[in-house]
Amino acid sequence: MLLMVTIFKMSCNSYAGGRERVAAWTAGVRRGIIGKGNQLKPIVVQGPMGPRIRVEGREYLFFGGTDYLGFAARPEVREGAHRAIDGFGISSSSSRSSMGTNELHLALEKAIGRFAGSRDAVIMGSGYLAMNSLLSGALEKGDLVLLQRDAHASIVEAVRARLDGWLEFDLDRPDRLAELIREKAPAEGRVVVVGEGVAPLFGRVFPLNEVLEVLSDHKHLVLLDDAHGFGVLGQRGRGTVEHTGCAGREVMACATLSKAFGTYGGCIPAERETADRIRSRSLVYQCSTPLPAPLAGAALAAFEYVEDHPEIFARLKANSRLLKAGLAEVGIPTDHPEVPIVPVCLGGAQATRRLSQRLFERGIIAPYSIYPGSPEGGMVRLAVSAAHDEEQIRQLVAAVKEVI
Repeated sequence: MLLMVTIFKMSCNSYAGGRERVAAWTAGVRRGIIGKGNQLKPIVVQGPMGPRIRVEGREYLFFGGTDYLGFAARPEVREGAHRAIDGFGISSSSSRSSMGTNELHLALEKAIGRFAGSRDAVIMGSGYLAMNSLLSGALEKGDLVLLQRDAHASIVEAVRARLDGWLEFDLDRPDRLAELIREKAPAEGRVVVVGEGVAPLFGRVFPLNEVLEVLSDHKHLVLLDDAHGFGVLGQRGRGTVEHTGCAGREVMACATLSKAFGTYGGCIPAERETADRIRSRSLVYQCSTPLPAPLAGAALAAFEYVEDHPEIFARLKANSRLLKAGLAEVGIPTDHPEVPIVPVCLGGAQATRRLSQRLFERGIIAPYSIYPGSPEGGMVRLAVSAAHDEEQIRQLVAAVKEVI
């Protein structure tokens, strides 16, 4: 057990080299090296996602994915999609700058704004494109952009698409960030830090207070992709900014509707003037077809549900704490107790895959995955949702204890 824990700390908590692994992965795909020899057999789900799923005709407990609030198959959310199809059909068949806006899009933007505590929001067809739109509306001439090393590929690609040059910083080296700012801060423009609110693989929370302290002597702005924090962190589920107590400061966040809210699409909560600036500058917003009506209707129903049932966020946090406390007793180190993600790495591909397989044999799916930026040897990324009950979580903990 002690050996396992030591290996876990070395492999799963080490972020160094993540960008290099992402670059190597991308290059390998382009050259055809990463293909059938390295590709994992997909788990084909026969029905809706949830705490229990059906695979190969058998029901399993599921502890993976990103359905943090349990909305992917929630009846109220599904009904929202059905109503939208009846009222608006499927596609808008046009862009927002032409005839693509319908009443559902406007209602959804207002609902997101109410939820996030802003007066407005901008929605787009994919969470992957949200940071691209946020950068379009937020950046000004003369800004210096500092990009978080190991940030999600969507953030990196957005920065590459918008800018000719930027600098990188390591979240584990605040001293280096301060040094970069002292050396490179522009005389007139702002220092703009770009990163992710919650690391999707490891559950690490962006140290927003510490970064803002480093930036305090300069004109600045922090832009976060809060895909895994929005609808998860904070008392009201508003995300990393609320969780860290930084609301009202020079921070903006974009998010996705495909994680906690169980649907699809991207969003940027913002005050009305900022939202209009994003709409006027973003080619993603102006030149692409917006969310199909059933997805907009489902998302609207999800936000209406959390408005009526705010206790769901406390339920998610309680489940996360219960899982992490149980795993800590087994010998698996955890941190950020309110984040519903637990990375498990046993020091090599064979041991980590064996863990996933043994859980599968006990009726639990905790998928083994090799993902860009994951530790060498892959990982089992456990995730818990508000829809799990205590008995299911204890069953997982007992099974992990048995197999390791």
